[in-house]
Amino acid sequence: MLLVLLLGTGVLSAQMDASNALSYKADLVAELENSNFSPQVLNGCIQQAIDNGYKISVKTFTRGGAARVYITPSAGDTRDVVMAEVVLTYPYRIGFLNSVTEHQVRGYAR
Repeated sequence: MLLVLLLGTGVLSAQMDASNALSYKADLVAELENSNFSPQVLNGCIQQAIDNGYKISVKTFTRGGAARVYITPSAGDTRDVVMAEVVLTYPYRIGFLNSVTEHQVRGYAR
């Protein structure tokens, strides 16, 4: 009975981590959209994700079809950006089993 309780608690905790990552990704997408892909906001979002323990990749697309990927806060001119793909990688931990895997959530800002 104790084994089932500990395993259930571990799975519940992992699901909370996943839920937090989904919510965080949605906030990042909304922030990018609301700022019209401002380089300061883009860099701030990337730095904040790194500070919160996530790995992040933001791929921007311009009207001309050019794409650029940012994994560190190094965005420059983003005037022609019309869309961004945000990939947030987070750890999925089940403490009782000492299991850690990386999962990803993906979103698109337009």
